[in-house]
Amino acid sequence: MDYLRDTNWYAIHTHPCRETVAAMNIERLGLEVFFPRIRQKKAVWGVEKTVIKPLFPGYIFARFVPSTYLHLIHYARGVRRVVGNREKPLPVDEEIINSVRSGINDEGYVQLLPDVMRRGDRVMVQDGPLQGLIGRLDEEMDDRSRVVILLEAIEYQARLLIDRRCLKVQAETLGVARNCKRIS
Repeated sequence: MDYLRDTNWYAIHTHPCRETVAAMNIERLGLEVFFPRIRQKKAVWGVEKTVIKPLFPGYIFARFVPSTYLHLIHYARGVRRVVGNREKPLPVDEEIINSVRSGINDEGYVQLLPDVMRRGDRVMVQDGPLQGLIGRLDEEMDDRSRVVILLEAIEYQARLLIDRRCLKVQAETLGVARNCKRIS
């Protein structure tokens, strides 16, 4: 199989925060572009806001024939490079693209399923002033959006009430069947 002459999906590494610009410029070439995004709630200065972010920051996907379009894509505004080795771009399996596409909801965003957190799971605070602190899940509050964690520090433990979306389950507590994803 000659990857340079066949139509395949390729991952395109973009300049920071330029995924939309790169996608528009590649679409102008008449190519199919896949730019999966997610919608998340995030606290900004204590106010909850909805933000739209790329599912894969710094990357988009395009379907093209490298022998015809590689040079044009390489010089498209917003594009850093097409992912591959030094000799040629490496195609992305169509099953991967279809798998991500199957998770897109009616609004056009990828729907991430939150991890199931259990009492005793080791978690890390991902957002806010306590970012980076580690603790253990102690209990879930009635509204199911907040949990109580026991913070772990040298010779000190404290109980903390925190929004569930600010936590990430630490990999060492996960079983084989559970993934380590950001809670949204």
